[in-house]
Amino acid sequence: MKRLLASLFLTTVLMTPSSAQGQLRNLREPQADGHIFVAAHRADWIYAPENSIQGLRNAIFFGADLIETDVRRTRDGHYIMMHDATVDRTTNGSGTIAEMTLDEIRQLRLKTNWGQSTPFMVPTLDDFIIEAKGHAYLYLDKAGIDLPGNSEGTTVRELLDILRRHDALQEAVFVLNWPYEKARRIFGTALDSVVYCPVIEDRIPNLTDYVETFLRELHPAAFQFRMESLDTESYRLLPHVLASGSRAFVASTWPRHTAGHDDEASIFRSPAEGWGWLVGQGFTIIETNYPKDLIQFLRNRSAE
Repeated sequence: MKRLLASLFLTTVLMTPSSAQGQLRNLREPQADGHIFVAAHRADWIYAPENSIQGLRNAIFFGADLIETDVRRTRDGHYIMMHDATVDRTTNGSGTIAEMTLDEIRQLRLKTNWGQSTPFMVPTLDDFIIEAKGHAYLYLDKAGIDLPGNSEGTTVRELLDILRRHDALQEAVFVLNWPYEKARRIFGTALDSVVYCPVIEDRIPNLTDYVETFLRELHPAAFQFRMESLDTESYRLLPHVLASGSRAFVASTWPRHTAGHDDEASIFRSPAEGWGWLVGQGFTIIETNYPKDLIQFLRNRSAE
C-alpha cells in the first residue's frame, strides 16, 4: 500500500500547467456547451499536500477550472497559501502564521494528508498566481478575515494590490456573505473586475432583498448557495437566480451546503446521488475535494 501511494504521489510531480486540458474558460459568459465548472477544494490534496504548488498543478492537469485556496498573512505582510491559522497540521513545524515571518515559514516543508513529509515548501500567493494565470481561476478563501488591529477590509485590499501587480484581477474569485454596500465600499472599482460571488444562506438577514440588490447593482457572474435542506429560503431562491442569468455555485465538500448531496454521497454511494443531483438542479460551478473524480463523472455523463 505504501509503495502504491508513493507511486501515485511521485507521478503527480510530472503534472504541470503546460499539460492542462485547456485554457481558461470565461466564467462570466453563458456556456452554450453546458460546461460545468469544477473548483478544486484546497487544490488537489488527494495526490499532493493541500494548498501546495503541486496540488495546484495536479488540479489544472485534471482539468479543474477554479482552484479554491486559502490565504493567510504573515507577520511581515506576505500572503501564503494555508487553510489553518497555524502551520502545525500541514507542515513539519509549529507556530501561528500571523506571528511568523515568510523566511521562517519558507524553512518548513509541507506534509501529506497521512502525515508524511514532502520536499514541497509553503507557497505564497504570488507563486500561485504565476502558476495558475491563464489556466484556472483562483478562488481566494479567508479573504474576509482581517487580523486583529487591522481596519475592516485590509485583507481584501492587500490581496487586490497583489492581484493588480500580476494583472490577475479578472482571474480572481471572491466568495463572501457581505451586503452589496460593504462589498462596493471595500472592493471599490475592483468589484467590477474580479468574479465576486455573494453567498446565499438562510442566516443572512433579509435574504431576498440582499439577492435582489446584488442582481440590480452588480449582476454577479455567480452566487454561492449554502442549503442545509430543501426546506430553506436559500433553496427556494435557486430558480430565481438561474432565471436572472447568474450561475449557481455550490460546495459539494459539505453536506450542510448541498442538502446532503455532497462529495461523500457521490464517492461512497453514487455520483448521481451527489454531483448528478446538483447538476440536475442547475448548478454549473461545483467545488469538490475530488476534482479528478468529478471531472471523470462529468465526461462520462456527457458521453452518454
